[in-house]
Amino acid sequence: MLRAAFRDAHGARLHGFALLVTLGDAPLAASLAADALDAGARDADDLRHPERAAAWLRGHVLRNVPRRSSRRDARAPDQRRSALASLGVDDATFDVLEQFSPVQRATLVAGEIEGLAPLDLELVLDAPPRAVRRRLAETRRRFLERRSAPARRTAAGGLGADAGPLEQRIRTIADQALSRRSP
Repeated sequence: MLRAAFRDAHGARLHGFALLVTLGDAPLAASLAADALDAGARDADDLRHPERAAAWLRGHVLRNVPRRSSRRDARAPDQRRSALASLGVDDATFDVLEQFSPVQRATLVAGEIEGLAPLDLELVLDAPPRAVRRRLAETRRRFLERRSAPARRTAAGGLGADAGPLEQRIRTIADQALSRRSP
């Protein structure tokens, strides 16, 4: 019963995280999420706090992402784009995410989209606080620079007409973070 509740509480969002980290590789994302949920369900008694459990599960997914995928064929990019389009990832955002490593994508998704606390990001990334802060700031900056480069070529300022919900969410969070730093 506890295992079913654990899966219900974390399954859908964990699968979305895995899809983004694997850049839309649906079979791999499903496998990684299922493995993490199985491991988490076995340790559910130790993972009672929802945010810590979410972080632990994401860390498990990230640690098990293959470093290279040799099984991609000519159809894979379109299938991956389609899988991520269902999460609000437009083509331009996909192109930027494709340039990132799985760790960078995990940092962006867990830190900027899901809004995990720095302590929880340490668990996801298996890194100390200073490294997590640096990685989050660098990934945010690189995403915004790379994503806004095509927009600067086509229009001056603001989100492009093709900006998807994912990019809008990331930009909103980044803008809020930057405005808090300004005196």
